[in-house]
Amino acid sequence: MIESGRAMDYYDDYSPYMEIDLMKMVDGFQDTNSGDKCPHLYRCPTCQNEEILFIKE
Repeated sequence: MIESGRAMDYYDDYSPYMEIDLMKMVDGFQDTNSGDKCPHLYRCPTCQNEEILFIKE
């Protein structure tokens, strides 16, 4: 799996430029704002399967 960055950066064209704490309030994950976790997108280079994994900030 190859790390492809924060999952929230793929929401729309302006997401990568928004404040991280603001995006955590609307990212759809319950504990990212209070749990010091950041959802990152991982992709398999062979099958193009995508998976979101949480990393510690």
